[in-house]
Amino acid sequence: MIACKALYRELSLLTAKCGNFVDMTYMRQGLHDTPVLLAQALQEEIDKIDAGEDLHTYHSYYSSRDFDAILLGYGLCSNGTVGLSSKRYPLVVPRAHDCITLFLGSKEKYREYFDRHSGTYWYNASWIENGGTPSEETEKDMLRVYAEKYGEENAEFLLYTELTGNYNRCAYVKWKELPFPQYEEYTRRAAEHYGWEFDCVEGDARLMEEFLSGNWRNEDFLVVPPGKKIAADYLDGDRILSYE
Repeated sequence: MIACKALYRELSLLTAKCGNFVDMTYMRQGLHDTPVLLAQALQEEIDKIDAGEDLHTYHSYYSSRDFDAILLGYGLCSNGTVGLSSKRYPLVVPRAHDCITLFLGSKEKYREYFDRHSGTYWYNASWIENGGTPSEETEKDMLRVYAEKYGEENAEFLLYTELTGNYNRCAYVKWKELPFPQYEEYTRRAAEHYGWEFDCVEGDARLMEEFLSGNWRNEDFLVVPPGKKIAADYLDGDRILSYE
């Protein structure tokens, strides 16, 4: 599996309990902010696995054991997975717009919440540890990045316009198997800092467990045959992804 570090704690927990042998490679969180870079990085990893030249996955000169498939711990992710292909293995990817579906356990639960609270910024333990989730603590770093992109005079205005204009709530996804009260409190403080509503949403491991177990039902996962490419499905809101 090649997965985003936004899933690190959850996938690590479930992989340790999974009956299948799953070789994990984690990619830096935030690559989806630049979809072209995400696609490039993922395709490079896939190509190395195809050629047996990567430095992460299982390898032994004394065994002919091989992988059944390459699992991608991503969703559509701003089209960052569109065009990905393996010459040697099936690719398996969740039918999801982003990783929130995986944290919540289904795209239906995510859609239901989104329809009621569209302006939600999502937090979880892995995201807080590996990404720049908005908070009073990370604000200086975010302002520095914006200043480098847009100039110091515009940085603060643009950052706060984006945050306060697009979001009015933050939700912490809490898995009972991964209790981190400090991160729930971190999210609560972020809500207070930005004047947002706060919510704690119960997560569900179902989808990730089925992903790892190989129970790839068509309604939840896309299985891409070797040589085919991942494509976005803009006509069917439930499918999200297809291949061509």
